[in-house]
Amino acid sequence: MRNQLNERVAISGVGCTHFGDLMETPAIKDMSLQELTAAAVKEALDDAGLSGQDVDAVFAGNAMVHSSQLPATYSQMSKWTGTQFKAGVHFEAQCSTTNVGLAMAATAIAAGVYDTVLVFGVESTRSKVKDYSPYEREPISHQQSWLWTDMAVNQAYGVPQGYDIFSSYNGLVALGYCRKHGISTEDFDRGMFELCRTRRLHGSMNPKANIQETLEDAAKRKGLSDAFEYWQSENNPFVAWPSRLLSLVTTADGASAMVLTRADAAKGGRSQPVEVKGFGISASDLPWYGEDPTIWKNDERAVEDAMDMSGIKAADIGYLHTHDCSHISGLCTAEMIGYLEPGKALDAAREGRLRFDGDRPMSTHGGRHAFGHAWAASAGSDTYEAVLQMRGKADKRQIAKPPEISVIHTHGYAMIGTVIVLGGM
Repeated sequence: MRNQLNERVAISGVGCTHFGDLMETPAIKDMSLQELTAAAVKEALDDAGLSGQDVDAVFAGNAMVHSSQLPATYSQMSKWTGTQFKAGVHFEAQCSTTNVGLAMAATAIAAGVYDTVLVFGVESTRSKVKDYSPYEREPISHQQSWLWTDMAVNQAYGVPQGYDIFSSYNGLVALGYCRKHGISTEDFDRGMFELCRTRRLHGSMNPKANIQETLEDAAKRKGLSDAFEYWQSENNPFVAWPSRLLSLVTTADGASAMVLTRADAAKGGRSQPVEVKGFGISASDLPWYGEDPTIWKNDERAVEDAMDMSGIKAADIGYLHTHDCSHISGLCTAEMIGYLEPGKALDAAREGRLRFDGDRPMSTHGGRHAFGHAWAASAGSDTYEAVLQMRGKADKRQIAKPPEISVIHTHGYAMIGTVIVLGGM
C-alpha cells in the first residue's frame, strides 16, 4: 500500500452545533434534523468563505436511520445545505463517520477528482420521529438507542444487549488495565474521578457542550461538600465494576461539518486552514480484544498507517483526542499512541497533565462524556475542536501554545478505528 496523498489537502472550514437534546436543550430545542444540519453546514461554509454551490461534492453521514428517518441523507438535505445538483452520497461508519468522510474527501481531492468537498454528520440519539411527522419527535430510552446501535455488529452471531454491552467496555478494560499495571481498584477509582473532573472542567468552558456543570458544582447541587464524595455516592453507581456511571458516554443530538479543499486553494480562504497530513482506518468486529483487553489491534493498525502517511512521531503531537466512550479505553489508546507513558495515564490525570493547561492536553471540548456523543456527528466535533485549538480560537480552554500537530482518534461501533493527523500551514 502506497499510503500517500498525491496532493496536499486542507480543512478550510469547520462547523458544529450545540450538542444536547432536541426536545429539551434550549440552544437546539424543537429544531428539525434538517435545521440542525443546515446550522452546522452554514458555519463551516462561512468559515471557509464559500457557498454550497462552491463545493463539488457532499459526503453526508447519518448512522441511525431508526431515529432520524433520513435515508438518502444527501438528497434530503441538498436544498437545506444549498448543494443541490452537486455530487453526493449518504454513508456511515458509526461513531467514526465524519472523520472517515474526511479521509474519503481528502482522497478524492488528492486524486484530482474534486477541488472542494463538504462533509457533514447529523444524529439524534435522544429522540425519534413521532409516527411519520417531519416535525414532531418523541423520546427514546438509552436502552433502545443501544439496541439499535448493536445492529452495527455481526448480527449472525450477536445477541442484542443494549446498554449493558456498552458499559462492559469500561469494566473489562479497567480490570485488564489494573491487572496489567499492578494498580489497585481504589487507585483506579481516584484516577477516573480526576479524569472525569478534567472532562467536566473542559465542558464547563465550552458553550456548545451537552454538560456544562463541573463535578464540584454537581456535588453542591446534591448538597455534598466534596466532589469526590459525590463521585462515590449513589449519584454515581458502579455499572461494570470497577467502572462508574460518570465514566460512560453521554448520548446527545447534534451535527458537525467540514469543508476540505486543495491546500493551495485553501490559503486564500476566510479562515486559517489546517492541513490533513495523514489518516489511518482499520475495521474489525466484536469482540475487540484478545487475551489482553487493553490492546485493540484495529487501533494499532490505524495509528501505524496515520503516522506513516503523515511522517510524524508521538513526540510531535501537541494535542490529542482519543475516543472516550469508555474513559479507560481512551487512556489505553493514548498510551498505545505514545502520547502518555504506559501504565501512567491515571497518574497524568491525577496530576492535571491532561487539562487544557497541562503538558499533555486531551479532549479539551469535554469528550464523549461532557461534550456528548451524537454518533455520526461526533468525530466531526472532535476535529472541530482540534482546528479551533490549532488556530488559537478555543477561548477559555485554549492551549497556551497552539499545537502544530493534532491527532484525532475515534471508534466506529464496531470497531472502525480511525486516526486523523492535522498539521499547521
